[in-house]
Amino acid sequence: MKGKHRIKKQKGSIFSKLIGSYILFALIAVGTALGSFVLAVMVSGGRTLQSFPGLSVNEDGTIDNLQEVYNFDGWVEAVDSEFRVTHVYGNKQTPENSYSPKQLIEATVFNNKNGTYQFGSDSVISVQDLKTDGKMENYHIFWQKRKGGYYLTFYPPDAFDILYNMDVSKPVVTNVGYAEALAILLFFFLDLFAVSFFIFRKIKRPLDSLIDGMKRVENGEEQVELSMQTEREFVEIGQAFNHMTEQLHAQKAENEKMTRSRQRMLLELSHDIKTPVATIKSCACALREKMVPEEELDRYYETIALKAERVNSMSEDLFTMLKMESADYRLVLKPVDFAELARRICAEYYGEITEAGFVFEIEIPEEQVLVQGDEKLLARVISNLIINAEKYNRAGNRIGVVLLLDNAVFLRVKDDGEEIVPKVQDMMFTAFVRGESDRNSRGGTGLGLAIARAVMEKHGGGISYRRNGDENVFELRMERE
Repeated sequence: MKGKHRIKKQKGSIFSKLIGSYILFALIAVGTALGSFVLAVMVSGGRTLQSFPGLSVNEDGTIDNLQEVYNFDGWVEAVDSEFRVTHVYGNKQTPENSYSPKQLIEATVFNNKNGTYQFGSDSVISVQDLKTDGKMENYHIFWQKRKGGYYLTFYPPDAFDILYNMDVSKPVVTNVGYAEALAILLFFFLDLFAVSFFIFRKIKRPLDSLIDGMKRVENGEEQVELSMQTEREFVEIGQAFNHMTEQLHAQKAENEKMTRSRQRMLLELSHDIKTPVATIKSCACALREKMVPEEELDRYYETIALKAERVNSMSEDLFTMLKMESADYRLVLKPVDFAELARRICAEYYGEITEAGFVFEIEIPEEQVLVQGDEKLLARVISNLIINAEKYNRAGNRIGVVLLLDNAVFLRVKDDGEEIVPKVQDMMFTAFVRGESDRNSRGGTGLGLAIARAVMEKHGGGISYRRNGDENVFELRMERE
């Protein structure tokens, strides 16, 4: 992978997508309802009554909208003031030629308000039907005053099913049936399916992809990578997921590397301890069996002491290294005069270094330089660097310690010995890495520089190496208090 994800360009926010989907669904629902109404009107043959329930009567007494009444299988009866039928418009389906006032008054509502005739609600009247041999049938009836009498408008009971009263003064009626109602439902469910499919593609599918990727990681698959081209939140989640799997893979590789390093460390430590222990054992056996001449006793005792010190040194180094690697270990920090600490350690090793034939150059300012640190551990780091400079410098004759002050504190330990080869430079701060093959050594645990790096990192500082001209330079960095 190496950081290259196949995640496509980001789109809009999923929140805006959901809001947009809701608005779109609402618009489609409204459009579906309106479209269904128009379709129902078209299917019904355009059978609408714009003047329902009244009639449009001209000054000369003629009626303009009779065709609208006929479209609903209705008819109009003109009656006089005595409620006798004087004229019929359309196909009359009842035999009555007159009506009683009580019958009509009880069945209809009619009033006059400010000179304007107001027509009441739908009224139902029972009259005989010619088609059913005089059987009584219910009809919708509306009445309207005219000169010298009234107009009665009749509609069969099944003439219309839905009344759209969008304008009280001018209602619109259509006889939409069950088929048209089913068509409206069909449009609604098609709209519901379309919106659901849209949400499935934009939300459900990316979520399924994420869940599948997580299950693959859970099952132990490495380098799982998600490829998405969807809304911004999902793209960001996919990027975070891919970064997480990369980190897990890198962490696993690092853990395997550390495991191999620990195994090598234990093997080499076992080998390093085996030699001095064997020497101590052989010397002790020789002394017990009184095989050592009188004049050799001191040498044997000295050898045992040196080898025991060697084992003790290795055990202390190992303990310190393990302690530094522990995430639970916390340093007890306090103010330390770093300049005074460096001067004291240089003084301790000055005689040993000069007796070994080296020129020991020390450049440490007299002023106080305070840092927050563990004095014992910092002393051990400086000591390790000075001892290494003496131990590995076989080609030169100079060792130096320089303390520099800037925004931070820098302590440099230099020597003019052979350059450390690049392959060792890359690993020198790893436990049990030595440079004997490139710079003659008197042996060591291989933990000195690893401990130095761990201690400096615990202090929030660092350690580095570079070749500066003809000098090897190890540099410690710490923050000033």
